[in-house]
Amino acid sequence: MNDDDAASQHWLFAYFTPETEADGEQVRFAVNAGPDAKSWTPLNGGNPVLVSDVGERGARDPFILRDHRRDRFVVLATDLRVAADGDWDRAEHRGSRSILVWESDDLITWSGPRLVPIAWENAGNAWAPKAFWSDERDAWLVFFASSLPNTAEVGGGYQRMFVAETTDFSSFTAPVLYLDLGRSVIDVTFLQVGEWRYRFSATSRPAESPEDEAHVFIERGRSLLDPNFEPWVIAVGKGDIRQGEGPAVVLPPDGSAPLLLIDEFGLSGYHLFEAADPDLRTWKHVHDAVLPPRARHGSLLAITAEEHRRLTARWC
Repeated sequence: MNDDDAASQHWLFAYFTPETEADGEQVRFAVNAGPDAKSWTPLNGGNPVLVSDVGERGARDPFILRDHRRDRFVVLATDLRVAADGDWDRAEHRGSRSILVWESDDLITWSGPRLVPIAWENAGNAWAPKAFWSDERDAWLVFFASSLPNTAEVGGGYQRMFVAETTDFSSFTAPVLYLDLGRSVIDVTFLQVGEWRYRFSATSRPAESPEDEAHVFIERGRSLLDPNFEPWVIAVGKGDIRQGEGPAVVLPPDGSAPLLLIDEFGLSGYHLFEAADPDLRTWKHVHDAVLPPRARHGSLLAITAEEHRRLTARWC
Protein backbone atom coordinates (compact mmCIF):
# COMPACT_ATOMS: atom_id res chain seq x y z
CA MET A 1 0.00 0.00 0.00
CA ASN A 2 1.45 3.38 -0.99
CA ASP A 3 1.22 6.65 0.96
CA ASP A 4 -1.81 7.77 -1.04
CA ASP A 5 -3.64 4.56 -0.16
CA ALA A 6 -2.66 4.77 3.50
CA ALA A 7 -4.00 8.33 3.73
CA SER A 8 -7.22 7.62 1.82
CA GLN A 9 -10.60 7.09 3.38
CA HIS A 10 -12.68 5.34 0.78
CA TRP A 11 -15.55 2.91 1.30
CA LEU A 12 -17.32 0.38 -0.83
CA PHE A 13 -20.96 -0.12 0.14
CA ALA A 14 -22.63 -3.40 -0.88
CA TYR A 15 -26.41 -3.45 -0.53
CA PHE A 16 -29.65 -4.60 -2.13
CA THR A 17 -32.96 -2.89 -2.91
CA PRO A 18 -36.52 -3.96 -2.05
CA GLU A 19 -38.45 -6.81 -3.60
CA THR A 20 -40.97 -4.29 -4.91
CA GLU A 21 -38.49 -3.34 -7.65
CA ALA A 22 -38.21 -5.43 -10.83
CA ASP A 23 -34.47 -5.90 -10.35
CA GLY A 24 -34.44 -5.67 -6.56
CA GLU A 25 -33.01 -8.38 -4.30
CA GLN A 26 -29.66 -8.36 -6.11
CA VAL A 27 -26.27 -6.94 -5.06
CA ARG A 28 -25.49 -3.32 -5.79
CA PHE A 29 -22.32 -1.30 -5.09
CA ALA A 30 -21.73 2.34 -4.20
CA VAL A 31 -18.63 4.31 -3.22
CA ASN A 32 -18.47 7.38 -1.02
CA ALA A 33 -18.50 10.61 -2.99
CA GLY A 34 -16.47 12.64 -0.48
CA PRO A 35 -14.04 12.28 2.39
CA ASP A 36 -16.71 10.82 4.67
CA ALA A 37 -19.68 8.45 4.44
CA LYS A 38 -22.32 11.19 4.10
CA SER A 39 -22.78 11.01 0.34
CA TRP A 40 -22.50 8.14 -2.11
CA THR A 41 -22.14 7.39 -5.82
CA PRO A 42 -24.03 4.25 -6.88
CA LEU A 43 -21.99 2.20 -9.33
CA ASN A 44 -23.31 0.79 -12.61
CA GLY A 45 -25.99 3.46 -12.70
CA GLY A 46 -27.54 2.03 -9.55
CA ASN A 47 -28.20 -1.28 -11.31
CA PRO A 48 -27.14 -4.64 -9.85
CA VAL A 49 -23.46 -5.57 -10.11
CA LEU A 50 -23.90 -9.15 -8.89
CA VAL A 51 -26.98 -11.17 -9.86
CA SER A 52 -27.90 -14.59 -8.52
CA ASP A 53 -29.05 -17.18 -11.04
CA VAL A 54 -28.96 -20.08 -8.58
CA GLY A 55 -31.10 -21.21 -5.65
CA GLU A 56 -34.01 -18.83 -5.14
CA ARG A 57 -32.47 -16.42 -7.70
CA GLY A 58 -32.33 -13.54 -5.28
CA ALA A 59 -29.50 -12.08 -3.20
CA ARG A 60 -30.22 -10.12 -0.04
CA ASP A 61 -28.10 -8.83 2.88
CA PRO A 62 -24.72 -8.77 1.06
CA PHE A 63 -21.60 -8.81 3.23
CA ILE A 64 -18.29 -7.93 1.57
CA LEU A 65 -14.90 -8.76 3.07
CA ARG A 66 -11.20 -8.76 2.22
CA ASP A 67 -9.56 -12.17 2.66
CA HIS A 68 -5.93 -11.13 3.19
CA ARG A 69 -4.65 -14.69 3.38
CA ARG A 70 -5.88 -15.58 -0.10
CA ASP A 71 -5.66 -12.03 -1.50
CA ARG A 72 -9.34 -12.21 -2.46
CA PHE A 73 -12.53 -10.29 -1.95
CA VAL A 74 -15.61 -12.27 -0.96
CA VAL A 75 -19.30 -11.38 -1.00
CA LEU A 76 -21.71 -13.47 1.06
CA ALA A 77 -25.48 -13.06 0.71
CA THR A 78 -28.82 -14.53 1.69
CA ASP A 79 -30.29 -16.91 -0.89
CA LEU A 80 -33.78 -15.41 -0.95
CA ARG A 81 -36.18 -13.80 -3.40
CA VAL A 82 -39.31 -12.60 -1.66
CA ALA A 83 -40.72 -11.10 -4.86
CA ALA A 84 -41.42 -14.61 -6.16
CA ASP A 85 -44.34 -15.19 -3.79
CA GLY A 86 -44.29 -12.53 -1.06
CA ASP A 87 -44.50 -15.31 1.49
CA TRP A 88 -42.36 -14.37 4.49
CA ASP A 89 -43.61 -17.35 6.50
CA ARG A 90 -42.22 -19.68 3.84
CA ALA A 91 -38.97 -17.72 3.66
CA GLU A 92 -38.45 -17.95 7.40
CA HIS A 93 -39.62 -21.50 8.09
CA ARG A 94 -39.30 -23.35 4.76
CA GLY A 95 -36.71 -21.26 2.94
CA SER A 96 -33.19 -21.85 1.68
CA ARG A 97 -30.63 -23.34 4.07
CA SER A 98 -27.82 -22.15 1.79
CA ILE A 99 -25.89 -18.92 1.36
CA LEU A 100 -24.48 -17.32 -1.78
CA VAL A 101 -20.74 -16.78 -2.30
CA TRP A 102 -18.97 -14.62 -4.89
CA GLU A 103 -15.17 -14.11 -5.12
CA SER A 104 -12.89 -11.64 -6.89
CA ASP A 105 -9.25 -10.61 -6.90
CA ASP A 106 -9.88 -7.06 -8.16
CA LEU A 107 -13.47 -6.06 -7.20
CA ILE A 108 -14.32 -5.96 -10.91
CA THR A 109 -14.47 -9.55 -12.17
CA TRP A 110 -16.40 -11.93 -9.94
CA SER A 111 -16.76 -15.70 -9.95
CA GLY A 112 -19.99 -17.23 -8.74
CA PRO A 113 -22.37 -17.22 -7.20
CA ARG A 114 -21.82 -20.53 -5.46
CA LEU A 115 -24.73 -21.93 -3.50
CA VAL A 116 -23.32 -23.36 -0.26
CA PRO A 117 -25.51 -25.26 2.26
CA ILE A 118 -24.69 -24.02 5.75
CA ALA A 119 -27.71 -24.34 8.13
CA TRP A 120 -28.89 -27.39 10.04
CA GLU A 121 -30.94 -29.86 7.99
CA ASN A 122 -34.10 -29.09 9.95
CA ALA A 123 -33.59 -25.32 9.85
CA GLY A 124 -36.06 -23.03 8.14
CA ASN A 125 -33.62 -20.51 6.69
CA ALA A 126 -30.08 -19.11 6.62
CA TRP A 127 -30.12 -15.32 6.70
CA ALA A 128 -27.62 -12.46 6.57
CA PRO A 129 -24.26 -14.31 6.68
CA LYS A 130 -21.29 -12.27 7.91
CA ALA A 131 -17.71 -13.44 8.31
CA PHE A 132 -14.96 -12.30 10.70
CA TRP A 133 -11.43 -13.60 11.00
CA SER A 134 -10.50 -15.35 14.25
CA ASP A 135 -6.82 -15.61 15.16
CA GLU A 136 -7.84 -17.91 17.96
CA ARG A 137 -9.48 -20.39 15.54
CA ASP A 138 -7.22 -19.59 12.57
CA ALA A 139 -10.36 -19.48 10.43
CA TRP A 140 -13.20 -17.28 9.30
CA LEU A 141 -16.22 -17.43 11.58
CA VAL A 142 -19.44 -17.12 9.59
CA PHE A 143 -22.42 -15.93 11.62
CA PHE A 144 -25.99 -16.26 10.32
CA ALA A 145 -29.57 -16.34 11.59
CA SER A 146 -31.70 -19.46 11.36
CA SER A 147 -35.06 -20.65 12.67
CA LEU A 148 -35.69 -24.15 13.96
CA PRO A 149 -38.92 -26.19 14.07
CA ASN A 150 -41.36 -25.49 16.86
CA THR A 151 -40.73 -28.55 19.02
CA ALA A 152 -40.53 -29.22 22.74
CA GLU A 153 -36.82 -29.97 22.41
CA VAL A 154 -35.75 -26.68 20.84
CA GLY A 155 -38.57 -24.28 21.68
CA GLY A 156 -40.41 -21.96 19.30
CA GLY A 157 -39.44 -21.34 15.71
CA TYR A 158 -37.81 -17.96 16.26
CA GLN A 159 -34.49 -16.77 14.81
CA ARG A 160 -31.28 -17.79 16.58
CA MET A 161 -27.70 -16.99 15.61
CA PHE A 162 -25.39 -19.80 14.49
CA VAL A 163 -21.69 -19.86 13.59
CA ALA A 164 -19.67 -22.06 11.22
CA GLU A 165 -15.97 -21.99 10.34
CA THR A 166 -14.23 -21.87 6.97
CA THR A 167 -10.84 -21.06 5.50
CA ASP A 168 -11.85 -20.95 1.83
CA PHE A 169 -15.61 -20.17 1.73
CA SER A 170 -16.15 -23.45 -0.09
CA SER A 171 -16.20 -25.93 2.79
CA PHE A 172 -17.69 -25.13 6.17
CA THR A 173 -17.79 -26.88 9.51
CA ALA A 174 -21.13 -27.96 10.92
CA PRO A 175 -22.79 -24.90 12.45
CA VAL A 176 -23.16 -24.55 16.19
CA LEU A 177 -25.63 -22.46 18.15
CA TYR A 178 -24.06 -19.10 18.95
CA LEU A 179 -26.78 -16.87 20.43
CA ASP A 180 -30.27 -17.76 21.67
CA LEU A 181 -32.22 -14.98 23.39
CA GLY A 182 -35.46 -16.91 23.65
CA ARG A 183 -36.85 -14.57 20.97
CA SER A 184 -35.68 -13.63 17.51
CA VAL A 185 -32.22 -12.17 17.10
CA ILE A 186 -30.69 -11.44 13.68
CA ASP A 187 -27.95 -9.53 11.85
CA VAL A 188 -25.04 -10.01 14.27
CA THR A 189 -21.96 -8.03 13.26
CA PHE A 190 -18.81 -6.89 15.08
CA LEU A 191 -16.43 -4.00 15.48
CA GLN A 192 -13.07 -4.21 17.22
CA VAL A 193 -11.92 -1.09 19.07
CA GLY A 194 -8.77 -1.58 21.09
CA GLU A 195 -9.09 -4.69 23.26
CA TRP A 196 -12.89 -4.79 22.98
CA ARG A 197 -15.22 -6.50 20.53
CA TYR A 198 -18.54 -4.71 20.14
CA ARG A 199 -21.37 -6.94 18.98
CA PHE A 200 -24.28 -5.34 17.10
CA SER A 201 -27.53 -7.28 16.68
CA ALA A 202 -31.19 -6.63 15.88
CA THR A 203 -34.32 -7.91 17.59
CA SER A 204 -36.48 -8.43 14.49
CA ARG A 205 -39.73 -7.08 15.87
CA PRO A 206 -41.90 -4.36 14.30
CA ALA A 207 -42.10 -1.05 16.12
CA GLU A 208 -45.75 -1.64 17.04
CA SER A 209 -44.80 -4.77 18.98
CA PRO A 210 -46.29 -4.72 22.50
CA GLU A 211 -42.97 -6.11 23.76
CA ASP A 212 -39.45 -5.00 22.78
CA GLU A 213 -39.28 -2.70 19.80
CA ALA A 214 -37.18 -3.67 16.79
CA HIS A 215 -33.93 -1.80 17.26
CA VAL A 216 -30.23 -2.49 17.00
CA PHE A 217 -28.57 -3.23 20.32
CA ILE A 218 -24.88 -3.42 21.29
CA GLU A 219 -22.98 -5.72 23.63
CA ARG A 220 -19.29 -5.73 24.57
CA GLY A 221 -16.90 -8.66 24.95
CA ARG A 222 -13.28 -9.69 24.64
CA SER A 223 -13.45 -11.92 21.57
CA LEU A 224 -15.83 -13.10 18.87
CA LEU A 225 -16.65 -16.23 20.85
CA ASP A 226 -16.65 -14.65 24.30
CA PRO A 227 -19.50 -16.36 26.24
CA ASN A 228 -19.87 -13.32 28.50
CA PHE A 229 -20.76 -10.36 26.31
CA GLU A 230 -22.22 -7.58 28.49
CA PRO A 231 -25.16 -5.35 27.50
CA TRP A 232 -23.87 -1.99 26.29
CA VAL A 233 -26.53 0.02 24.40
CA ILE A 234 -30.16 -1.12 24.41
CA ALA A 235 -31.64 0.63 21.35
CA VAL A 236 -29.31 2.56 19.07
CA GLY A 237 -31.05 5.37 17.20
CA LYS A 238 -34.33 5.15 19.08
CA GLY A 239 -35.95 8.56 18.79
CA ASP A 240 -34.29 9.23 15.44
CA ILE A 241 -35.71 6.16 13.70
CA ARG A 242 -38.78 4.06 14.51
CA GLN A 243 -37.13 0.66 14.02
CA GLY A 244 -33.82 -0.71 12.81
CA GLU A 245 -31.96 -3.77 11.57
CA GLY A 246 -29.08 -4.63 9.24
CA PRO A 247 -26.31 -2.78 11.15
CA ALA A 248 -23.14 -2.09 9.16
CA VAL A 249 -20.32 -0.67 11.25
CA VAL A 250 -16.75 0.38 10.44
CA LEU A 251 -13.78 2.02 12.12
CA PRO A 252 -12.30 4.67 9.78
CA PRO A 253 -8.61 4.06 9.03
CA ASP A 254 -7.71 7.59 10.13
CA GLY A 255 -8.80 6.79 13.67
CA SER A 256 -11.87 9.02 13.68
CA ALA A 257 -15.16 7.98 15.25
CA PRO A 258 -16.75 4.66 14.21
CA LEU A 259 -19.58 4.87 11.68
CA LEU A 260 -22.78 2.86 11.85
CA LEU A 261 -25.48 2.35 9.24
CA ILE A 262 -28.90 1.17 10.44
CA ASP A 263 -31.68 0.11 8.08
CA GLU A 264 -35.05 1.58 9.11
CA PHE A 265 -36.63 -1.38 7.34
CA GLY A 266 -40.06 -0.94 5.78
CA LEU A 267 -39.80 2.83 6.20
CA SER A 268 -37.05 5.26 5.15
CA GLY A 269 -34.14 2.83 4.64
CA TYR A 270 -30.56 3.37 5.80
CA HIS A 271 -29.50 6.08 8.26
CA LEU A 272 -25.95 7.02 9.25
CA PHE A 273 -24.83 7.33 12.86
CA GLU A 274 -21.46 8.34 14.32
CA ALA A 275 -20.08 7.32 17.70
CA ALA A 276 -20.15 10.36 19.98
CA ASP A 277 -17.84 8.99 22.68
CA PRO A 278 -14.81 6.67 22.78
CA ASP A 279 -16.74 3.92 24.59
CA LEU A 280 -19.45 3.73 21.90
CA ARG A 281 -22.17 4.45 24.47
CA THR A 282 -23.76 7.30 22.52
CA TRP A 283 -24.43 7.54 18.77
CA LYS A 284 -25.17 10.77 16.91
CA HIS A 285 -27.59 10.72 13.98
CA VAL A 286 -25.96 12.28 10.90
CA HIS A 287 -29.05 14.06 9.59
CA ASP A 288 -27.53 15.34 6.34
CA ALA A 289 -26.22 11.96 5.14
CA VAL A 290 -27.59 10.85 1.77
CA LEU A 291 -27.44 7.09 1.21
CA PRO A 292 -28.02 5.37 -2.16
CA PRO A 293 -31.72 5.36 -3.10
CA ARG A 294 -33.72 2.50 -1.56
CA ALA A 295 -30.60 0.87 -0.11
CA ARG A 296 -31.36 -2.04 2.19
CA HIS A 297 -29.34 -4.25 4.55
CA GLY A 298 -25.71 -4.25 3.40
CA SER A 299 -22.10 -3.79 4.51
CA LEU A 300 -19.12 -1.47 4.26
CA LEU A 301 -15.55 -2.26 3.21
CA ALA A 302 -12.57 0.07 3.51
CA ILE A 303 -10.84 0.27 0.12
CA THR A 304 -7.67 1.93 -1.12
CA ALA A 305 -7.51 4.97 -3.39
CA GLU A 306 -6.42 2.71 -6.25
CA GLU A 307 -9.34 0.34 -5.68
CA HIS A 308 -11.67 3.33 -5.60
CA ARG A 309 -10.27 4.56 -8.93
CA ARG A 310 -10.60 1.09 -10.43
CA LEU A 311 -14.23 0.77 -9.38
CA THR A 312 -15.26 4.18 -10.63
CA ALA A 313 -13.41 3.69 -13.92
CA ARG A 314 -15.28 0.46 -14.52
CA TRP A 315 -18.73 1.23 -13.22
CA CYS A 316 -19.29 5.00 -13.45
